[in-house]
Amino acid sequence: AKLSEVINTRHENVKYLPGVKLPSNVRAVPDLKEACKDATLLIFVLPHQFLPKLLPVIRENAHPSARGVSLIKGLDFDTNTKLPVL
Repeated sequence: AKLSEVINTRHENVKYLPGVKLPSNVRAVPDLKEACKDATLLIFVLPHQFLPKLLPVIRENAHPSARGVSLIKGLDFDTNTKLPVL
């Protein structure tokens, strides 16, 4: 079974959080487009290097006024501007 199916059935992420029960209203959605559709709040918990590839799908599907909360560890910085590169 897919991990998302296990999470939705057992309410536990047996791979990354074994033994930790998740609330019944937490649902794993493996399709990013579906997960972001009309979202007004996005919480990012992933390695920073994966974000640039995912942002186009997120931008196309999240609500235009969506806000994001970052729990990402690590950023890449532009050597000239010293600003984060997304």
